[in-house]
Amino acid sequence: MSQDSNPAVYFNCQLCGECCSSWNIPIETHKAEQLLQKAWVQQRLASTRRALSPQSAEIYRIPLTDENVCVFLAPDKRCLIEVNEGLALKPHECKRFPFATVRMPDGTARHDTSAACKSISEKLLLAFQPILPKTTAHPSQPADDTAIQDSQAWLEDIGDFPARVQVSAFKTMDWQHYMAIRQTWQRWFEEDNLSAEQALAHVQASLNPSGHSVSPQLLKPKPWLNQLVTCCFLRKPYRTLSLLSLLTGGTYHDSRLFGEPVALRAQAQVFWHPDHERHLKAFLYNLLCRNRLLSAGGSAESLIAMAGIAALLVRWYAKALASLQGEGQTCQTDVATAIRLVERYYTGHQPRFFHFFMGRFKSGVLLKVLAASQTM
Repeated sequence: MSQDSNPAVYFNCQLCGECCSSWNIPIETHKAEQLLQKAWVQQRLASTRRALSPQSAEIYRIPLTDENVCVFLAPDKRCLIEVNEGLALKPHECKRFPFATVRMPDGTARHDTSAACKSISEKLLLAFQPILPKTTAHPSQPADDTAIQDSQAWLEDIGDFPARVQVSAFKTMDWQHYMAIRQTWQRWFEEDNLSAEQALAHVQASLNPSGHSVSPQLLKPKPWLNQLVTCCFLRKPYRTLSLLSLLTGGTYHDSRLFGEPVALRAQAQVFWHPDHERHLKAFLYNLLCRNRLLSAGGSAESLIAMAGIAALLVRWYAKALASLQGEGQTCQTDVATAIRLVERYYTGHQPRFFHFFMGRFKSGVLLKVLAASQTM
């Protein structure tokens, strides 16, 4: 069974507030300007000593409080914009989260889900099933795509899935053929004796059956090359100094992600528990099923390359989180948190990170590097 044919599960917001923390949420300029005319907004900004300022002609960025949460997040984790103004002035990014929707060539809608949501990263990913939103009118009843489109404002920027999918630099595939191939992928990610990288190798081979592919049975990690690739893609808060610190085995400190520096030698000694491989594979499978990224001009090869880097990053961040707590091995909470970090800052539905892989040749070259880092 695949994500495309399994019975769906339905998402309900748990009001944890995590998606409203640690990053400045974008809000459309016309909404921000209307909010600034509201007395309650002026009072809120004054009481928190914050300002709502434009970042560009199109968007403002909502400031964070001293507690590192959205200035409009109430103590009970409700959105003050929605409480006071309804959905009309709520940022589109918030209205649609954790979904991005694509209209398929046959007219149906498919909903990608973001693992930046705590509930999805900890529980729903592991179901290997499509996750759908509830309608606002009937939250307790499953809804078909037509009802969802009629009732959900976050569908205002729905994208169109291409009739022919870009597979690689010079290869396209009919969308129905591509979806049929994709239905075979889930069994590899659910196979206990396959690592995340081995499952990805199977996926790559399925799209290029007549081309050269690394045999998943021969995969064996090269830690030094994996580490080098990971260092190249980690965020560089101090630019060149960050990379030098990473390569020399000193410390790494990204204040957006960690409260204190990560001692790299201690991080490298943390054991990745094999029980967590399934959680990582569930995330990668979710990435590979991102229809929105294909509708934005990406290729299937781009998705695979991004998933390969995401696997390295999740392992790195999970070990970093464990080392900061003085633990010698990862736990499931470390892995779920690492998935949310990678999703928020690297992958997502429309990430700047993904643009790197959308070039005609970059993805192919990177896939060869990733294969080399795993081959005996």
